[in-house]
Amino acid sequence: MRQPPRGGFLLAQSDGTAVTILDPLDRLDRKTFLAHLHPFSQLPELELERLARALTVGHHHAGEVLLKAGEAPACLYLIIDGAVWEADDAPSMASHPPDDAPKPHPGSLVCVIAPYTTGDVFDVQALLEGTSQRTFVASEPTRCYRLPRDLFLHAVQTQPALASAYPRKMAQRFESLRGPDEARGDMAAFAVAKIRDAYIHPPTFVAADTSIHETALAMKANKTKSVLVRCEDEIGIVTATDLREAAIVQRQSVDAPVGTLANYELIDMAPDDFLFNALLRMTRHDINRLVIREGSTIHGILEQIDLLSYLSNHSHLIALQIERAISRDELKWASHDLVNVVRDLHNQGTKIRYIMQLVSELNKKVLRKLFELLAPPDLLENSCLLVLGSEGREEQVLKTDQDNALILRDDFSHPELERLTGEFTECLLEFGYPRCPGNIMVSNPYWTKSVAAFKDELFEWIVHPTPDSFLQFAIFCDAKVVAGDENLLRHVKDRMYRLLGDHRAFFGQFARSTVAFETPLGFFTNFVLEKNRAELDIKKGGIFPIVHGVRSLALEYRLPQTNTVDRITALSQRNLFQPSFGAELIEAFNYLSTLRTEAGLEKALQGLPQDNYLNPKELNKLKRELLRDSFKIVNEFKKFITYHFKLGMIG
Repeated sequence: MRQPPRGGFLLAQSDGTAVTILDPLDRLDRKTFLAHLHPFSQLPELELERLARALTVGHHHAGEVLLKAGEAPACLYLIIDGAVWEADDAPSMASHPPDDAPKPHPGSLVCVIAPYTTGDVFDVQALLEGTSQRTFVASEPTRCYRLPRDLFLHAVQTQPALASAYPRKMAQRFESLRGPDEARGDMAAFAVAKIRDAYIHPPTFVAADTSIHETALAMKANKTKSVLVRCEDEIGIVTATDLREAAIVQRQSVDAPVGTLANYELIDMAPDDFLFNALLRMTRHDINRLVIREGSTIHGILEQIDLLSYLSNHSHLIALQIERAISRDELKWASHDLVNVVRDLHNQGTKIRYIMQLVSELNKKVLRKLFELLAPPDLLENSCLLVLGSEGREEQVLKTDQDNALILRDDFSHPELERLTGEFTECLLEFGYPRCPGNIMVSNPYWTKSVAAFKDELFEWIVHPTPDSFLQFAIFCDAKVVAGDENLLRHVKDRMYRLLGDHRAFFGQFARSTVAFETPLGFFTNFVLEKNRAELDIKKGGIFPIVHGVRSLALEYRLPQTNTVDRITALSQRNLFQPSFGAELIEAFNYLSTLRTEAGLEKALQGLPQDNYLNPKELNKLKRELLRDSFKIVNEFKKFITYHFKLGMIG
């Protein structure tokens, strides 16, 4: 790292560069310091000057308490150099400083919530609410600017930049992150999209002597509104509207040949032409479809509704494709475009929770349609296809891995079951759903069995738990029905709740995984990165503790919800914790999920495999602050789980 000049220090900026401040006692350098800190950087020149004049410098030794929990703060602290810990006086398993870290005041603190270093500010929340909820202690010799409380509060009241960045509720801070520039549509993407990027209906051909009635049946069977008519060397087109006009308005016989109704002056375009040109062509000729061909090869029909769906929202297009699919190949085409749906919706400013729900519905449609295409009627009637884990919670955004199971009615068997479940898994692999590393898929007989067998498995998971069975149980209890008889899952879950009621000790053992991983907040830098890579695991460090802790509470309270946000809302309504904390927990979960999605989309764009890692250095200053705030909420939630389930007493 570049060293500051003698007597000065370096202030990191959001773009990764550094500004050298020579003398913190100099008023001009105080102003420079403020001018490079968000959100003070957005203040008018005169306001910056006024606040800079009011700054004083404090020198604090290692172990010195700057602000105690319960105290009314006299000023806002802005760290010049050194490090400060935000800590809780209560014991917790959530986070502990490393053994070789400098210790704060002996015996005063046992739970570090978050670190603060050069350029960081604290404690805004305490100034806004009147008292501090935490204790702040210097972990090494530290210098801080101090801005008097009354001046800071006046600035928040009079300066929109501060008011939007420092509202009372964290939820508002998350909301303020999204600016007007981010709520953009996808017109630019549409302008360069090719016809082959949209859905092209496979061509359906009939001979010219085919009757009107037989042509209508062909349209119905192929779920299309038009067919191509072969008449010697010519190709024409007939639409559903043409058939209705002939049979109903003109009262022609339904046994009449369709060839006389066809239009043989086809308007066609190449698949590599632009969609925008296709829209112009349809508008110019007042038509609703184009024949897409390349030389003598006809690829299919581009319908106006599909073109407009691509323009407005890819999700509508994919849902339509899934419903119309009559083969594995058509279904595969639909599923491959899901990542574009996520990207477009996110670019348009759609909240991550709604994207999760929409993508989950589309994924379930794909699985349901695939199962219906592969399974014979008797298997459909006597089974229940489940999605598990994040898919069951409706929290899957990008395709990570398959998590599914199949419950069979007791005493039902099918001679082709092994082949059908294997084919189901292989099809999903072709569709872009990776194989589950834990083999939690219907092709594994462990996850395809009868109601009675699943009940027996639940007995083992709950009464004789093992580390592996905790994971299996966690995945299963988030199950959601995709296809088949829902009552089969209900019978299994009824057994699950009866067993849990008889073995209350299971809840604490199950919840312990919530605090199994350290929150990646460092003690000398903002974040702890994984060894051998400059990234942190956002799922392990933040998302999983929320999901699993909330899941443990939902099981204890027998909540029917599987979605994490829905579970938090239901727990708040039962006064398990303060509604304000429930709201912040939801915002933290949504924000962490958003960052995970953004990182995943970027890796997908680069052709890299999906994982749960992100580099915090690639985030701007505000996003890094919100990430740290989210991890602080994770730590508070871990502490709550520790107290609630008495994890400190579990051996």
